[in-house]
Order: sequence, then structure tokens, then C-alpha cells
Amino acid sequence: MLLNIFLQCVFIQFAYTYSNKPILLIVSYDGFRYDYINKASTPTLVKLQREGTYADYMYNVFPTKTFPNHFTISTGMYAEEHGVMGNNFYDPETRKKIGMEKSMFMQNDKAIPIWTLNEMSESNRYSGCMMWPGCKFSYQNVTPTHFESWDPKYDLYKRVDTAISWIMDPQYPANLVMLYIEEPDFHGHVYSPDSTVVENMIKKLDNVTQYLHDKLRKHHLSHLVNVIHLGDHGMISIKYKNILNVSNYLEKNTYSFADSSPTLHVIPEEGYTDDVYNRLKKASAELGHFTVYKKSEIPNRWHFRRNIRTPPILLLADKGYAFDDFIDTVAYYTKLYNLKVGPNSLFGMHGYAVDIKEMYSFFIARGPKIRKNHKINPFNTVDLYSVFANILELQSRRPINTNLIKEVVDKKETSHAVKVIVITVVGMSLSLLLISCAAAITIILIRRQQNMTTAAALNKRFPKSFQQAVEAQHLLEAEEA
Repeated sequence: MLLNIFLQCVFIQFAYTYSNKPILLIVSYDGFRYDYINKASTPTLVKLQREGTYADYMYNVFPTKTFPNHFTISTGMYAEEHGVMGNNFYDPETRKKIGMEKSMFMQNDKAIPIWTLNEMSESNRYSGCMMWPGCKFSYQNVTPTHFESWDPKYDLYKRVDTAISWIMDPQYPANLVMLYIEEPDFHGHVYSPDSTVVENMIKKLDNVTQYLHDKLRKHHLSHLVNVIHLGDHGMISIKYKNILNVSNYLEKNTYSFADSSPTLHVIPEEGYTDDVYNRLKKASAELGHFTVYKKSEIPNRWHFRRNIRTPPILLLADKGYAFDDFIDTVAYYTKLYNLKVGPNSLFGMHGYAVDIKEMYSFFIARGPKIRKNHKINPFNTVDLYSVFANILELQSRRPINTNLIKEVVDKKETSHAVKVIVITVVGMSLSLLLISCAAAITIILIRRQQNMTTAAALNKRFPKSFQQAVEAQHLLEAEEA
């Protein structure tokens, strides 16, 4: 019985295979503003700051929206390099509007996501992508080994379980997992970042974070897995009355819009570029609260201008303002959540200029290769790629920010491969020791039971003649012989 229990324990211990490569789990909370940690009760995230490395905030790329920034995090490129110019945009090469589809991410062959680089580097490296934007497509003819398509109904805790199961996969153990969670962005848009709904969502995400690290401990992975928690952009509240109706200044059939507030891509019909531009300049002068840029006027510091997908005209609303395309979005929210909307009703918005602090996101890292109890200066999301590559011990395809790597990565830490070997050897030694102890105990119990059975048989057979078990045993053995 005892031997069986010990054997089961040994089987459970070695039923899973972990990668002998450094393991990295990247978790993105969409729209998690840099100061949300202090906005609600987040004991887990605060604890992770103490246990690892963190920055007060990260600078995002323009436009400060989900798809451009997630692809920047994944590739280490600005929007003008990787070609994801917004959550949707007009492509003059195909002459159509591009949304969430393969062509959105395929403009630049040199844009190699970190999950692809990981799989390309060695045959025993495996990546997993849980709903990460752009991850379901093939790059360099390589797709991630583990993948889960976007499904907003997919439970957050189940996402964590699935991500960890990929790391523990017995045949293809993932050493890189990208985990995407669409909150608090979604509810932030509907109710504004200043709402109790968002506050409660922040608390829930802290609980999800706790659940993730509890699961790592349960499966004895905390000493092997490096975890990075981050956001792609922030968010700001806007009032319904701050919607700017620019369409009233334009003639129908002379233009089309792409993307969405607070950045609108304006694509004039052929021959109407100057007319549309002048009308929008007039609207800006009369309405205020937004700026009109020709492509050549877009600031270089945004790294947004030098791409064929950059719109001929760009509209950028001031902080706290939106354009009239947002009216349809509010109508959708009203129907979906039965909202009552008035002039002062609050909603959430992001996509503004990169120097607006409310657009900043957060960064926390913890794990065996991460420095402990260490605060670093704010940095740009394009530099995350080199940090990922360094932790994974990959050759980065992008410029390397050596200073940031030194601030985040603990070079004194024992290598992952050595840790795996040590843990395996110790585990096998302990298992053999337990098996030996179990076998010895089992043998002792069997002999004891045999002696008790023999004594009982002798007492029954020779109740008066033999008083000592040793003599009785000799006689019984002679008789049986």
C-alpha cells in the first residue's frame, strides 16, 4: 500500500516535462494605465513590485492603441516600421480598408515577432499565444506551437490554466507564452476609467494575477518561469458633450475615414486633397480642440509618418475630446448595456499623443532571471523586445538597449539549464530514497505479518507443549518437511 502511494507521487512529479530553455510568460492587460495599481486595491501587483523589477510607467508608441502597441511589444518596431498604423486603416496598395486580418501585420517581412524568433532559433523551443493580437498568423512560415483564438467569452482564469498547461506540456513544453487579457480596456471605454466598474475590474485582474502565481507555485514553476506583467496603453475620461462634429464641414463623397477617435485617418478622393484639408483646417479653427496634419506635417518623434499606409491627412483630438465617429460607438454601448446618455456622461478614450501621461502603461517583472526589489526609470515599449530576447537567451533582431537589460535582468542568477539539471537530479534522488524507504517498510510489514500468522498457527496446533515461539517454529518446520 505504502509502496503504491510513493510510486504515484513519483509519477505525478515527473508526469510533466519542462523546457530546458529559459521560460518567459508575458501577460498583457489591455488599457491598464500606469497608475491603476494605486487606483484600486491591488495587493498582488504591489507585492510583485517588491519581489521583482518595475517602472513607474512605460512610454507607448503612436497611435496609443491596441494593435499598433501590441505589435510593437512583439517586434520592437515603431508603427511606421511594422506597418500597423491603427486598429484599422486604409492601404493604398490594395485600395481597401484593413482591419484585424493577416495583411494588417504582413507589410514588413523584417517584422519578426518574439514568438516566431523563439521557434526559429532551435528545434526544441516552443511558443504559445493566448489571444495575443497578430499571433494567429504565420511569420517566416512559422506559427506558434500552441495557440488559442480570440474569444471574449473565454474565462480569464481558464486562460491562465491553459497558458500554464502549455509550459507543462509533456511533448512540446513552451518556453515562451504570450497571454492577452482585454480588460480593463473594454469596460474602461464603456464606463470611463473613473468609474467604480473599472475599479472593480482592476481588483479582479489583481485576483487573476494572484491566481496565476499561485498556480506557478503549485506546479513548482516559480523558480523556473519569468513573468512580465504589462499594459499596451492607458486611458482617459471624456464627456459626451466633447464630441467634435467635423463631418459637417466636409462635402459628401469627397473623402472617407479610417481608424477611430481620437485619431482619424482622412482619405480624400482623387483631386479633393486640398479641398478636404482646407475644410478641416477651418473646422479646427472654429471648433478648436483638434489638430489637422498633412502627411508631411506629422511630427517625426511619433515615428508614424514614413510609411505608405500613413494617411494623407491625420486628425488628432486634444486630450479629453473625440470626433463624431464616436457617436456610433456610444450608441452601441447604450444598446449593449442599457445606458442613459447625457452631455456629461463619461466614457473612456485612448489613442492620443504619446506625451500625454494618461496614455502611459505599466511594467512589472518577476522571476529567477529578474532583479529583486528594483525600480527602474521609465522606458519605451520598443525596447521590450531586446529584454525578452535576453531573458530567452536569443539573438535579438532589433537594436539592443543594453542599459535596460542590465536594469531588468539579473546576470548573477544561475542559468536555467543548470537549474533544471539540479532540480531533476535532486528530485530523482529524493524519489529513489522514498522508494527505498517504502520498499524497506513494506518488507518489514510483510515479515511481521508472516511471523504473526506463523505464531497463531503454532499456538493453535501446539497449545500446551511449546511455550516458546522459537522451539515451536523448529518443530513446525520439521513436521512440514
